[in-house]
Amino acid sequence: MSDIKEFVYTIKNSRLQNRHVTSIMELPEQDAQHKKIQPDLPAQLKKYLSPQKMKLYSHQAEVIQKAREGKNIVLVTATASGKTMAFNLPVFERLLQDSQGTALYLYPMKALAYDQLKEIKEMEQKIGINTRASVYDGDTPKSSRPKIRQQSRIVLSNPHAFHWYLAWHKLWKNFFINLKFIVIDEGHWYKGIYGTNVAFLLRRLQRILKYYGSDPQFIMASATMADPQEHACKLVGKEFDLVKNDGSVRGRKTFIFWDTGKTPDKSPHLQTAELFASCVKMNMQTLCFTVSRKMAELTAHWAGQSAEGISSYRSGYLPEERRELERDLKEGRLKGIASTNALELGVNIGGLDAVVIGGYPGTITSFHQRAGRAGRSGREALVLQLLYDNPLDSYILSHPNYLFKEPIEQAVISLENKNILSKHLLCAAEELPLGRDDESWFGRKYGETASELVQEGSLIQKPKTARSPQGKENYVFAGKGACFGVNLSSFDNEEYRLVCNNKVLEVLNKRQAYLEAHPGAVFMHRTKPYRVTDFNEGKKIINVQPLDKDLYTTALSETYVKANMVVKEQKIGEVTLKYGNVTVTEIVSGYMLKKFDKVVSRHEITMNPIKFDTAAIWFELPLSGFKGDLAGGLHAAEHLLIAVTPLLAMCDRWDIGGVSLLEKYRGVVFIYDGFPGGIGISERLFNHFGDLVDKAGEIVEKCKCGDGCPRCIISPKCGNNNEPLDKGISIKILKALHNNIVRDAL
Repeated sequence: MSDIKEFVYTIKNSRLQNRHVTSIMELPEQDAQHKKIQPDLPAQLKKYLSPQKMKLYSHQAEVIQKAREGKNIVLVTATASGKTMAFNLPVFERLLQDSQGTALYLYPMKALAYDQLKEIKEMEQKIGINTRASVYDGDTPKSSRPKIRQQSRIVLSNPHAFHWYLAWHKLWKNFFINLKFIVIDEGHWYKGIYGTNVAFLLRRLQRILKYYGSDPQFIMASATMADPQEHACKLVGKEFDLVKNDGSVRGRKTFIFWDTGKTPDKSPHLQTAELFASCVKMNMQTLCFTVSRKMAELTAHWAGQSAEGISSYRSGYLPEERRELERDLKEGRLKGIASTNALELGVNIGGLDAVVIGGYPGTITSFHQRAGRAGRSGREALVLQLLYDNPLDSYILSHPNYLFKEPIEQAVISLENKNILSKHLLCAAEELPLGRDDESWFGRKYGETASELVQEGSLIQKPKTARSPQGKENYVFAGKGACFGVNLSSFDNEEYRLVCNNKVLEVLNKRQAYLEAHPGAVFMHRTKPYRVTDFNEGKKIINVQPLDKDLYTTALSETYVKANMVVKEQKIGEVTLKYGNVTVTEIVSGYMLKKFDKVVSRHEITMNPIKFDTAAIWFELPLSGFKGDLAGGLHAAEHLLIAVTPLLAMCDRWDIGGVSLLEKYRGVVFIYDGFPGGIGISERLFNHFGDLVDKAGEIVEKCKCGDGCPRCIISPKCGNNNEPLDKGISIKILKALHNNIVRDAL
């Protein structure tokens, strides 16, 4: 009996454990589907494939064929399906045909670039071509950079790094002139604030490439999503052909769905740690995904108390620490790692036996990406999906088949976010003067945004020259270093250093600092707790000291929303639905000190407010016929609508916020994008409001609790500690919304 079969057998025959299992599902093994291409690959590439007895999967052959036709391609297949080979082969084929040709590979994280460089180097050696492939990012020694720019025909980097380099594009002239392909791996990762920034970055890059007379093809590899072609088009600004029929081999995969609510007196996170440890003790190399950086640390700490060879892994660690952990896992020195979504991407950590997912990750895409980390190369695998006490997990608990259907979630990118657009226009103006024709790159908000930047003095008119007789239409950046004003992953550029005994442990952005490292907070780093002893706002330094107790903290906050402008409005029966611009003010007012999800104490603190303008939807519902705790009902309905938003938009529940207001004759509920300018989430909710209401209503009506619980109306992210809440009134409010929508449709 295999370790996986033995594990499943043990759970099925354990009275204590079996009650947690709500369903066990199996995906059968799949035989490979191969396909030949005509004409055949060049002799060098055939020679590379032959010793390894590699045949082209059908999707790999299709990518090669479309690349030969000059198409831009978006490839959507499962994890470990050979996507890397699918884009490497056409790139190498072109570079063999054109001795001057170059290619740029972009990855969302540094670790992926270094990981893929090894595979490219192996191909180079076996093919007999020296492209001098190199990683070029912030870790590249300055002494090596000129040689890479001038001699490397394949450069691997990431958007964060290339964002800094575009102002010095003249240094890349030769590479850009000969650029044939831009490969974008893990395309689904580019969503929300990061995706919007990268979309503008790619337009800046293409604008520079056009200046040098270059128009490369794009190949984007991605996990499944609702409309990958639409996403690729928004991200890059070009039309794409879709390749999605996966021809790769797949081993049998067993999925166990685990209801943590069956043991209400034991924390779901502790249950995750225990199952993680059980897998490791049964000799299965296991990756455990957690809901946060803090929980990655705690889960590794708890699991490590009963099983050996366990570590934590997350962003914030130094690069050399992360690579050492990846190497130790791949080479078998580590038996288990508790990680955030940092290991969801395709870093090669070998063929794992099991994946434990602590809490539903929020999207079908993320679920399958995480599940796909086990059973690589056709091996049998186990996936344990633990479902926590929140509405989204409750929905998956009742609808496990939802995860194995075509995804309905769409990655959201907002090309009309003026806050982000204005910063990239300053970068673009420093790279090349801006003119009227640049609207073709930056969209319909370009003219208005550029004019505002001219009025405020950030853009200045370029003097006329013999080369530029239309100088009056050309504008340049008034300062220097525009790229330093843009953080691709965050809406703020402020950095706070977390310091212990004069040693910097981590660097946090402002929001992380306020919510995770506020005065009195317990911050987890490398499985160890540290207590914040001093929060220096002026110097942006947070001093901490080791804490010899099993404690952590949860911030308490208050949020205020002010509507500024209505962009869209819809009358649905008695309900008024609006979409527009709002100002959000968040104030961290205190925190709760906890141990194993139990509150030890509460504390009040005073901090400066975080204030930003963003996009939101809000509805106004007359409440004249309602009786009871109306404020609690509105608050509960707000929680439910936020909780199910990831079912419609590929986002995290932490990417959105909400506020409910009880006015004299009506109730008002806001749901807003948690980033300045908005990133498209609330606009998608406006267009799918009926689906949003129905899914929220289904969750609360099916929940068997009496007055409300974490599976329906209690939210883990509520800054008001879930007060007040009223389940019964929330059901009536959602029914009233549903009835108005139905009547309006008739």
